[in-house]
Amino acid sequence: SIKIGSTNYSGTSVSLNCGTYNISGNYAANYEFDSWSRANNVTVASTSSASTTMTVSGAGTLTLNAKSSKLYLQNVTSSTCTTTATTAYDSRDEEAYTIQKLADGKCWLLDNLRLDLTNSTVKTKLTSSTTNASDTTLGYLKNGGGTTSNQYATAGVVSWTSGRDRYTTPLVNTEYKNTTGGGYSTGKYGVYYNYCAASAGSYCYESDSGNGITSEDVCPKGWRLPTGGASGEYEAVYSAYSQNITNARNALHIPYSGRFDPGNFVSSNSQGNYAEFWTSTYYISAKNYNLWVNNDYFSTGGLRERDYGLMIRCVLK
Repeated sequence: SIKIGSTNYSGTSVSLNCGTYNISGNYAANYEFDSWSRANNVTVASTSSASTTMTVSGAGTLTLNAKSSKLYLQNVTSSTCTTTATTAYDSRDEEAYTIQKLADGKCWLLDNLRLDLTNSTVKTKLTSSTTNASDTTLGYLKNGGGTTSNQYATAGVVSWTSGRDRYTTPLVNTEYKNTTGGGYSTGKYGVYYNYCAASAGSYCYESDSGNGITSEDVCPKGWRLPTGGASGEYEAVYSAYSQNITNARNALHIPYSGRFDPGNFVSSNSQGNYAEFWTSTYYISAKNYNLWVNNDYFSTGGLRERDYGLMIRCVLK
């Protein structure tokens, strides 16, 4: 609605005497001022100011333009991500995440990715403008199943089939429950992704090696999977917190989300005891470096077969 003088008007038509009036706007939740538009016998002193004046000299129109006040992950930059924890939303499913620049100087997603790649609405929003992958690769991912030449996973875990993973099991998106006194005590476990799904369908053959670093993944546009191994970005976080396991783990807000085994089950001793995360760094056929964390280890040099379901964190490019 538009406030003219001391009165709010929510209709499309209002009768006013010719003259100059103070104007401002009221907005729906999650929206804020963008600009004023006017036509014919209405002028506005400043079309870019939320509170300004308009002059009416006859019949005309005034339009209040609003924009979303949400910060979306796809719009985050190094300047909008600071050392203060901030909430940002994934435009693909409107899920809220905490982001923060950590002691290593990089901006991190401080929640496990929860993007449900089996959701039909999410699938329509998987494009190169929202996701860190090309439209061609995402097309294979969204297709799911089919011949061995296009048998890309949508999400989840199952044994290799004709050299590729296929999704056959329900996603897991469980509220975190601290059962051992370790791990970050808030947030959600997230979704378990096999590597075919994690890489947006770009690393699905057992023999896929590429250049050693996955360049496409299911992170939001502008973000990517962290690098792994002794010289990777998880190791850099660990070093930035003086190789103190508790401090590095808490800085990343890591819950002990465990892993999803190829036998289509969540390891009985994994949830509440440790966490595993994918990295972008290839090791050997069918294996990538992972991050493995519990009360006693912050291991960045471990390896995991790509048919396992691990969690995903993203780092700003």
